[in-house]
Amino acid sequence: MDAYLRDLLVKKWNIGKFSFSFLDALLAVCITGTGVMLRLSVIGYTATDWDKISAMILEFLLAVWGGMIVYFYTGARLRAFLTYAVLVIYPSIIANSALWNRGSVFYAWFFLLSLYLLVKGARVRAGLSAAAGAVIALSRMRVSTQNLTLGWPNLYEIVGKSMFVDLYNRVSLLVLAGLLLTGIYLYIKKKVKLTGALALQLFVFLSILIPYLAPSMPAWAGYTADIGLLLYAMYRPGKFYLPMLHLIVSYSAYANVINGTSKLPMSLYAVILLAVLTDVGRDAYREAMGQS
Repeated sequence: MDAYLRDLLVKKWNIGKFSFSFLDALLAVCITGTGVMLRLSVIGYTATDWDKISAMILEFLLAVWGGMIVYFYTGARLRAFLTYAVLVIYPSIIANSALWNRGSVFYAWFFLLSLYLLVKGARVRAGLSAAAGAVIALSRMRVSTQNLTLGWPNLYEIVGKSMFVDLYNRVSLLVLAGLLLTGIYLYIKKKVKLTGALALQLFVFLSILIPYLAPSMPAWAGYTADIGLLLYAMYRPGKFYLPMLHLIVSYSAYANVINGTSKLPMSLYAVILLAVLTDVGRDAYREAMGQS
């Protein structure tokens, strides 16, 4: 019996290129159970429906997917498992579905799939996946004619969220489209190669930039960036402070909408987001220009 237990503890199983032991599986079960219990502890505070339950189930699949992406980038089994563990218990992810009943996980899953397909060279399928995610995201948002932000501390918390609403609603989208087209033009003109590192950096940069400049962004607009920044920090551990800062902003945005108050001015969170955006943008620029 003792020999059987010893063999069981050291035995390894393989799924594709990924190997794991009994202790790894046991730890994964414990982390998954913790994630389930955290969701069950808050799920009863709001109405429960199939949309909420399906979102919570998909969050665990999203955590697996995040771990797979990190393993693809780093080849480090420990980082991949740590990514899964953190995503399962991430406060903003739990609050988004179990407490607040916002199904952001549906479009975030397609965006992560798009990133993976892009670095694998399947650009057409990556584009289709990103388009599907964008359609789902837009279907869950609404445009305000009175306020330029619906809870997310974007640029308009700094310049004024109730001034020139009609003008900014039109102009900001044109500016955002212009920036994206300019980036595509520079990418083509400079003949930049879309490496795995650059693809991840651009994914994170755009997930922060779009809700930061677009009007009428709800409090859950930073959901995709929360996940992307965590993956980025696992790929580049020196950037560990970025997901921490963004998580503070995300959770504060949730709390502000739910409770109607914020511990700090929302404009301060907008400045923090600008600093995170600048940091990631600088890394992406250096990665792109380093090829020329």
